[in-house]
Amino acid sequence: MGALTLSGVLCATVVAPAGAAPAPSSVPARQRSLTCDGPALDCVRDAKRVLARLRDGLGCDHRAPFPSIYTHLQQSLEDTVRRPGSFDEPQWLAGSLNTGFLNLYLDAYRADDAGRPVPRAWRIAFDAARTGDVNAGQDVLLGANAHIQRDMPYVLAALGLTRADGTSRKRDYDRFQAVVDRAYGPAVREVARRYDPLVSLADDRWNPIAGYTAHGLFSLWRQRAWSYAEQLAEAEAAGGPAARARVVDAIEANAAQWATLLAVVEVPGYRTLRDTYCQAQREGVTAGEVAAAP
Repeated sequence: MGALTLSGVLCATVVAPAGAAPAPSSVPARQRSLTCDGPALDCVRDAKRVLARLRDGLGCDHRAPFPSIYTHLQQSLEDTVRRPGSFDEPQWLAGSLNTGFLNLYLDAYRADDAGRPVPRAWRIAFDAARTGDVNAGQDVLLGANAHIQRDMPYVLAALGLTRADGTSRKRDYDRFQAVVDRAYGPAVREVARRYDPLVSLADDRWNPIAGYTAHGLFSLWRQRAWSYAEQLAEAEAAGGPAARARVVDAIEANAAQWATLLAVVEVPGYRTLRDTYCQAQREGVTAGEVAAAP
């Protein structure tokens, strides 16, 4: 189901509907859960710790698969940043961008947890996790869609698409796709082991088509996010509030349409199967820890 869902999504035609949720005007202006004042590597490690705590605290909650794969992404980024020359501007990509991006997800998660309104793409993702009979691969894709296609354009535009000398940051942004690709296999295997064995169908060790399809999907979403960020920057520089509002409408509608597509397939009763499997996995880990204790 995971691999088939990915392939089906790639073939879908997205038509942006009217209407959009409020968008953040700038990332630095709001109080964030994480700050990045030190070296980029330390910022990535802080992000990884926050996500791991969230993942572990959620247990078998169907919102847990997304921070699970996000934790693997941070590990992949940490491994990359350790290698000198991996990015032209590591403090921007692994520091400011990564931290600001994560904070938008945490904002949405906490707002939903408190019963406050969230953008429509996130609302669909959280509702599916809370009540839907979707598989864990769909939960991951719903979170990734809302985070990449909805959140990313705002944080990119707020932090700036060019350096002080006027050169584009696009090369580092594109290089990040390799970080995503390296995280894919370990992340899929963890989601399958912890939450939903059906996701093992997308394991790229024996199903290379799944990895290739995931690469294409996330690359498509990331390129669209950059394009929307460019449109936001142009609107804010010359178009005024009305022009920016039109771009915001397009961003929000596009992400919501994708979310609707990703959540449409449900298997009645699958929620119970997932919960039973996840609980058995957790009890097995607990029993193993007890048996291994001195």
